[in-house]
Amino acid sequence: MKRLFPLIFLAAVFLISGCSSDESLTLEKLKEDYPNDFKKPVEDTLSESEQNSLGLPSELAFTPNTVKATSQENETQVVYSSASEKEVKVITTFNPENNIKTASEQITLDSGAVAGVERGDTSVIFEWYESEKNVIHQLQYISGDEETRLEEALEMVNSI
Repeated sequence: MKRLFPLIFLAAVFLISGCSSDESLTLEKLKEDYPNDFKKPVEDTLSESEQNSLGLPSELAFTPNTVKATSQENETQVVYSSASEKEVKVITTFNPENNIKTASEQITLDSGAVAGVERGDTSVIFEWYESEKNVIHQLQYISGDEETRLEEALEMVNSI
């Protein structure tokens, strides 16, 4: 029984944590794993500085099957999709002209930034300004699990 306790404890920690931090979510690894859907649109449209300013979470609440990026003008969208109903969409707006939306619900992130939060029937959206990089990040998390949706989204947002 004494030998089982550490295993049970570790299993509980993994279940409680929900999100998994993964080296496969770095910019370079995403370029390697998704050369057509991620690397090509990112490298064709963004400078190296802009690529390093993308709002890429280092933790997701699921394992993505696909990762796709699209860019137009001063905005880049990265979509992480899974085999289940879960999806994360991250939009990074470069050099914004003070066009951040004001939300009635706000949460202070681990970085100290204040994010507006908008809850939907199947999604939650966080939006915040990162002054050091002069970008607005928006993360939309779609999940059918209403009980854990906000907490999982907040963990992903804090990993950016």
